[in-house]
Amino acid sequence: MAFVKRSERKSRTPAEFESLATPEDLIKLAEEKGLDTDPVSVSELATVLGISVRFEPMPDDDSGSLKKERKTGNWVMTVNSLHHPHRQRFTIAHEIAHRIRHAANSDSFEDKTFFRNGESNWMEVEANQFAAALLMPEEAFNRFVETSSSKVEDIALQFQVSSMAVRIRAKKLGYEGHNL
Repeated sequence: MAFVKRSERKSRTPAEFESLATPEDLIKLAEEKGLDTDPVSVSELATVLGISVRFEPMPDDDSGSLKKERKTGNWVMTVNSLHHPHRQRFTIAHEIAHRIRHAANSDSFEDKTFFRNGESNWMEVEANQFAAALLMPEEAFNRFVETSSSKVEDIALQFQVSSMAVRIRAKKLGYEGHNL
C-alpha cells in the first residue's frame, strides 16, 4: 500500500486580483477610489471589484453567498437582509475574501454560518480572517485602542462590527482581557 502525501492547502488568487491579495491592498484600493476607509465601505468596495451586491431575506443560518452567473460571468453576492447591519458588513467582507482569494478554486460559495471555533473548511477560516483584517485593520485597531478606547463595545461601534468580531480580532492581534 502506498501513501500519498496530502498537498498543502493554498489559495489560488485569480489573475485579475494578484495585486489585491491582502486586506491592506484592498484598503489602498478603496482610498485610491475615494471610498470611505474609516471604517471601510465594503458595499462600495464590492462594487469596485465588479461584484453586484443584493440584500434579500434568507433563513437565519444563511449569512450570504457569492456566485458567478453562468450566462454573464458576473459575480453576484447575496446578503441576508434580516441580519444586523454589522453582521451584514462582515458577510460582505467575507464574500469579498472569497472572490479575491478563492475564485480560482470555485465559482460558488454559500455561507450558512460563520464558524468561529475553527470547525469549518480552510477557505471559510481564511475568509473570516481576511474579513476581520479588512474591517479592522491592525494599524487602525491599535490606534483606536491607544487613543480612544479599549472597551470592546466602543471598538465594535467604531468599526461597525459585532463585539464577538472585535474579541476574535483582538486575540489575533495579541490583546487579552475583557477590555483591551
